[in-house]
Amino acid sequence: MDYCLEYKYLNDENHLFKKITPDDLINLIDTFYTGIIYIGGPWCINCQSVIDLVNSIGKKKGLTEIYNMDTKFINVYGEEEDIRDCKSLEVKLKYYEIVEKMHFKSEELCDYTLISRMHVPFFLALKNGNCVGYISPKYLRDGVLLYVDGDTEDKTVDFTAELVDLINKIQDDRQQY
Repeated sequence: MDYCLEYKYLNDENHLFKKITPDDLINLIDTFYTGIIYIGGPWCINCQSVIDLVNSIGKKKGLTEIYNMDTKFINVYGEEEDIRDCKSLEVKLKYYEIVEKMHFKSEELCDYTLISRMHVPFFLALKNGNCVGYISPKYLRDGVLLYVDGDTEDKTVDFTAELVDLINKIQDDRQQY
């Protein structure tokens, strides 16, 4: 995936993002990884809105990579599917394993399941394989300003503070990331 082509606001050829699969995410948790995981994809307007700022903040905070798991994938029938839709038993079990390992809870559930549905973009902080925090911002972009749909107030500072706080949670007693 060429992130700069897929994300219209990402203006850094040397960005921090590295694509991973759901199995890779589970492996990172199981092998006590420390770092930031971004869950989402270029098809999401909110993901498009924050991607360049996430990259910039990550670099300023000294991150060397941010792993990215897109929730959409091509299934065995050649159709695009979202892992959160839990259409098959195999996909449902994989998504359930991710949600359980993250200890993610939400009032909103995936259709026809009791599995919490995460919204994208979703940023997960892992420290030694344990989830130490997450954020799921719902911002749109107007030029360089981030705002909430239906509001004109700039939320760039709010998002920056949330992301910096999330990164700080993994940088205490620094581990690899």
